[in-house]
Amino acid sequence: MITGAAHRELQPNFRGEPIYSVGAVILSGIVLTIIQDYLFTVRHNTSFVFYESLLFKCVWVVFGLAYMFSNKYFYKIEGMNNQKLVLLLGTLIASHTCITSVMVWWISWIFKEQGYGIAKIIAFTLSNDSAKILLVYLLSILFIKKSYAQKAKQDESKAIRLRSKTQVKSLQINNGKQCNLVNFESIYCIKADSPYVIVHTSDNSFLHTSSLKKLAEKLDSRFVKIHRSCIINMDKVTSYKSRLNGDYDVSLSGDIQVRLSRNYAKEFKEVIEG
Repeated sequence: MITGAAHRELQPNFRGEPIYSVGAVILSGIVLTIIQDYLFTVRHNTSFVFYESLLFKCVWVVFGLAYMFSNKYFYKIEGMNNQKLVLLLGTLIASHTCITSVMVWWISWIFKEQGYGIAKIIAFTLSNDSAKILLVYLLSILFIKKSYAQKAKQDESKAIRLRSKTQVKSLQINNGKQCNLVNFESIYCIKADSPYVIVHTSDNSFLHTSSLKKLAEKLDSRFVKIHRSCIINMDKVTSYKSRLNGDYDVSLSGDIQVRLSRNYAKEFKEVIEG
């Protein structure tokens, strides 16, 4: 899992232009809910007080504040498990409710001769806005988590394609003064024959002055170790058969057979099964 500075490099564009989108959504929410309040008073034949309606729309303003102060920490959401996400969601809802209530209480005491009681404001916010707060934060968390997952997947695909372009496709085999370049695709298996290794291809075998461990570091993911003294090209595997003692006989194209040790059977099967 990628963390810290690396995560910030992967961060989707939640700044810049999106701040205007967030502002537009918040403004739309305020306008629509004020209209909703007005229609409610018309339907119930009660008086509409614009100031009071606007005052209790602080719940939307807090969404904007939450975005401005937290967008640089969005990358942390991607690495959270479900328990932490639930805890985060609960914390956001509780904090939002408290901040909204305090804002309404403070503003009402500034602009009115007698402000609203904090307990009544909290009760009103919970009864009228809790579902709204829950929905906004839940959808936001899911969207951010999905955005980071997609961005990380895209970057990983790019990295794989870049590696595949720059990765060496052949093996340099040295034997005395002789130097041969053997294409990975033509290699069937590599066997240790201390202090050398033998590289078997479709039409030849090469003696190489190296250890199997050092040689394995130069190979790509298609090569898998199946025995402490043997590495095979998985693209060349045609079949394998159990010896009924935990070991297997592996057949490679070109009528080559090698033994798969029980100690390496699990990794071999994982590659075979994809």
